[in-house]
Amino acid sequence: MKKTLACAGFLLLSAVGLMGQTADTIPFLAVMEPKNEIPAIADTSVGNAIIWVHVVRDSTGTITSGSVDFDVSTRFSSAVTVTGLHIHNGAAGVNAGIVVPTDLSGTNALAIDSTGRTRIQKQVQFPASNVTLATIRDLLVNPQGYYVNIHTTANGGGAMRGQLLPAEMKVLMGLMKSSNEVPPTGVAASGVASVVMLRGRDASGAVAAASALFNVDYTGFDAAAGNAFTGLHIHSQTAGNNGSVVINTGIGAGAASVPVDPSGTGNLNYVVNMSPLDASWATAGINGELNTVNSLFTTPGNQYINAHTNVFGGGVMRDQMRNTEKLDFKVTMLPSNEVPPVAGLTATGPSSVSIYVLRNPDGTVAAGTVLFDVNHIGFPAGTTFTGLHIHNAGPGASAGVIFPAGLDAAANKVVSETGNGNIFRVVNVTNTAALDRLAILNQLVQNPNGYYLNLHTTVNGGGAMREQLSPALAKPSIGGVAAVASTLTTVAPGGIMSIYGNGLAPVTSGLDGFAGITSLTTTLDGVSVTIGGVKAPFYFVSPLQINVQVPFEVAAGPQPVVVTTAGGASTAFTVTVAAAAPSIFIVDTNGTGAIVKNTDFSLITSSNPVKAGDVIVIYNTGLGQTTPAVQTGGLVVPPSSTTFNNTGTVTVTIGGQNAPVAYSIASPGFAGLYQTAVTVPAGVSGSAAVVLSSGTTKSNSVNIAVQ
Repeated sequence: MKKTLACAGFLLLSAVGLMGQTADTIPFLAVMEPKNEIPAIADTSVGNAIIWVHVVRDSTGTITSGSVDFDVSTRFSSAVTVTGLHIHNGAAGVNAGIVVPTDLSGTNALAIDSTGRTRIQKQVQFPASNVTLATIRDLLVNPQGYYVNIHTTANGGGAMRGQLLPAEMKVLMGLMKSSNEVPPTGVAASGVASVVMLRGRDASGAVAAASALFNVDYTGFDAAAGNAFTGLHIHSQTAGNNGSVVINTGIGAGAASVPVDPSGTGNLNYVVNMSPLDASWATAGINGELNTVNSLFTTPGNQYINAHTNVFGGGVMRDQMRNTEKLDFKVTMLPSNEVPPVAGLTATGPSSVSIYVLRNPDGTVAAGTVLFDVNHIGFPAGTTFTGLHIHNAGPGASAGVIFPAGLDAAANKVVSETGNGNIFRVVNVTNTAALDRLAILNQLVQNPNGYYLNLHTTVNGGGAMREQLSPALAKPSIGGVAAVASTLTTVAPGGIMSIYGNGLAPVTSGLDGFAGITSLTTTLDGVSVTIGGVKAPFYFVSPLQINVQVPFEVAAGPQPVVVTTAGGASTAFTVTVAAAAPSIFIVDTNGTGAIVKNTDFSLITSSNPVKAGDVIVIYNTGLGQTTPAVQTGGLVVPPSSTTFNNTGTVTVTIGGQNAPVAYSIASPGFAGLYQTAVTVPAGVSGSAAVVLSSGTTKSNSVNIAVQ
């Protein structure tokens, strides 16, 4: 029988609320081809478009303004002059009018040389006379009813086009080291790499396009030795093994190489677009781009990012790709928050700062990438933005720049013709000789109120508007506790427990940023929880809810629960601890149990029922210590074929009838999670209640479908 858990999604709950203005960005992809034009054009040109829709919403969630960013890479078959780049509101096979135009036109044309290759980046604001809020709202709901079209002098009605594809976004990271190479190179080079993955699906749900945005900050190179990068790739292979290239940035030998910065420290930034038009897209096995894209979304550790040089052609530094954890900060910058306040400027800045992090086993931040998503509204026409930063000071105080977004007063300035727009930047957290930014990031996640986002202009060089990343931390307040699997308020040592309240954590964090851990941490973002005076290991923290494992060391009876953050320690809340407090996980508001078929671990639902004689697996918590014993916070080691961490004796009823128990064990790979396998008894049908008991203590009742 299978004895592993297919999904850990049952463990986390969250609450989200809307407060004031909020900023979000929604990505889309498109594969543009001449054959999609009406009538079709016989040509081999192709284009790939990334469309970023940046929206500002009011307190009700209604979109009130925003921007559309076009990022289009072309491979025309010959030299062309581009006279238009637009989004049209038409389905595939239909010509329709322009609803989101860029400024490219016959009088503002773009010449592309005989290579046919260029990258076009344009931004359009809404609402405007030619872009309505109704269009944007409909585009977000029905993206495949819209297409992006590029026009040329030779094909004024459109040279190539493609329907918009809704895209998923995932940020991966790697800490590249020479010691990770096989064999190690023995040089001092290292790098912090982030890869933003986008995966677009067509109307059938199939992946039809993808993009990878590489951002690598490197250091420790000897530029005097004539080093040049000859490759930056993602390879398909696990740690300690060499694999073939599957996603290639285009850096190569000779003329395609990139010299190492004279300082030995620099940045590599590339966009790679992929589609079924690429020969390797659907190649069988692990070498196809499509398979790699999907694997990067599900099992990124099966791929590694590698940089190559003319000295180390096989690779100079690399690391496996890793999932990141997203920490979100929603702020609205105002001129009145500046020190001193900026008078006479009525601008606002609804913004989102997302920090993607990797974690060390103890919960501290090992690496980070900051995504700045800033909407500037109400500035005078022709405003030049010269800086966007995070500074480390509290309200009413000013301090130096800690995390820059890459804007400056020279080549990296942003000029807004209307005064409205969006600034969207992805920046890795890297240390400098003067700043240990990683240490500062670890402080930020514990108390974000001590840091502010600031936007600078030529007129207001010291800052035009700013806002703290979060309100001041108040002392946490506990409103209630319960077994995470249900609403039962008695818990057991080793079980998973939810704590509900306010101000329980400065940010929302889980386990996504951890890799290869064998035990859960007892400190996360400066938050700690004690139960009966014993520190509890974390599964999840957020301002409104925390999920922890009750330590095995906690004695039965009434026990105090205390949450401590940078804002202080909560008043103790009393929870009842019992030797066993069984609780079955639920997956929806109808009381459907987290119960799966043993044959394929598919969730049992009304459309996937079981029948008498089938073996099912019930996921639960609160069964206490096992034999042999497991440690508090320790992830249960997958057992051998004969040795398991068995729970005490349990009984199960389905539809009121006894269900023979095949086994009941601590679930491998988790802490506090148990799985109990039983056989569905005869004579049960329809929606049947499942109850699990340990001794005389019964669990909550959940439902399964029996045919």
